[in-house]
Amino acid sequence: MSRSKIPSLLFSNKNISLASSGIRHSRFMSSQSPKLEQLLVSNGGRWTLTADGEALERSFKFKNFSKTWDFMTAVSLQCKIWNHHPEWSNVYNTTFIRWTTHVPKGLSDKDIGLATLCDSLAKDFGELEPESASCEMKTLADEVVKDGNCCVKK
Repeated sequence: MSRSKIPSLLFSNKNISLASSGIRHSRFMSSQSPKLEQLLVSNGGRWTLTADGEALERSFKFKNFSKTWDFMTAVSLQCKIWNHHPEWSNVYNTTFIRWTTHVPKGLSDKDIGLATLCDSLAKDFGELEPESASCEMKTLADEVVKDGNCCVKK
């Protein structure tokens, strides 16, 4: 099955516990548990689950704006292929990305696959070692979603 055909169906509405991470979250495809666990900070990855368990998020920092923009362009091309988009924001050399599925709401195969792809692309574009996380980028993405400017027909 090609990546653009991966379904974004959700497993269930009940909470499921990831054995090794101890994180409880809802609406997650159980077949993706091992892949998700590898992405999480608690297992050496750089992604965190949102409080509701319905999204993965992290920041990426590069040497300069040009490298950051190249990374974002590469991610956007994959978004076209996968027919899926992130909630994201960018300030100079840092990009904040949140992967979630809006319909049906929750975390999907596409979110996990694209988060994994982002990690690979970030290495290719020379991602810098992480520093302490800033809440500003996350807040910006939160505001856009709250205002309803995401995934609505215009």
